[in-house]
Amino acid sequence: MTTAETVLKKIESTSDRDKKIKSLKAVARLQAPWVEDVLLESLAETTEAVRDFLVQELSEREGLSLALVRKRLLKPPWYARSAALKILGLKKTPESVKIIESVLEDANADVRRSAARSLGEIGGKEVVPMLVRLSKDSNHYVRITAEEALRKVSEVRFS
Repeated sequence: MTTAETVLKKIESTSDRDKKIKSLKAVARLQAPWVEDVLLESLAETTEAVRDFLVQELSEREGLSLALVRKRLLKPPWYARSAALKILGLKKTPESVKIIESVLEDANADVRRSAARSLGEIGGKEVVPMLVRLSKDSNHYVRITAEEALRKVSEVRFS
C-alpha cells in the first residue's frame, strides 16, 4: 500500500468532520509528491464542508497538476467531479477550458452545470461556443446556469 493510499484510508476512517478537515490541513502543508493525489481523491468526501475546504485549498495551490484534476474528473462520484470543475474555474487558467470541455456531455446535470459555472469564471472567446451548447441542454438548471455564464463572459451589453 502506498503512502497516499494509507493516508486516504486514515482520513476516510475518521467520522468527525472537524478532525477530517484538520487532518487534510496537515496533509496540505506537507511537501510530498503524493499530497495533491490525496487532496483530489478526498473530493469524494460526502461532507460538503470538507469538499469546500479542499476546493479552496487546491484552487490556491501554485502549480496544481491539471493532469491530476483531469484524472479526477474521470471518476465518480458526481459531486467530486463538480468540485474538481469548481477548482478549475477558480484557477482561471486557459488550459482548464479543454479539460472542462471533456465533461460537457456528462450524464449528471450537476456536473454539466458546474462546467457552465467554471467556463463563466474563466471567460474568453473560446468558452462562448461551449456555453451556447450548454444553454441548449435538456436540463433546465444547466440551461439557466449556462445563460448566466454567457451574460458574464459576453462583451455585448444591453441597456
